[in-house]
Amino acid sequence: MELTGTHLRYLLHMYEMSQREDEMRLTEIAKALHVKKASVARIVSVFREKQLVDQQRYGKLHLTAYGNEVAALYAGRVYHVADCLMQTGLFVTRQQATDAACILLPELPESCADAGAVAVI
Repeated sequence: MELTGTHLRYLLHMYEMSQREDEMRLTEIAKALHVKKASVARIVSVFREKQLVDQQRYGKLHLTAYGNEVAALYAGRVYHVADCLMQTGLFVTRQQATDAACILLPELPESCADAGAVAVI
């Protein structure tokens, strides 16, 4: 599955939110990511097409079982790359390393991100 750095950033945030509560609203996601609700709606539309989220009428949404699986896989990969970035001696915060990993990960060969990971189709 091809996900951009922006997709990864949104998906990871939604995954973390889903660990705390089952349903999310577009406005909650937008506020947490410091973006406009319309931006979240566009990404959620892509996620619906990829069957990563279900969205109820009036905006409540949640990750599907498949979405949870994909998000967990990518979370592991992103955090692995973020850890590697932090170990290089760069003076970055954990959040900066994670944001950079979201951008970098789609550009890396899959074997670099996680040697034990299985590709998600």
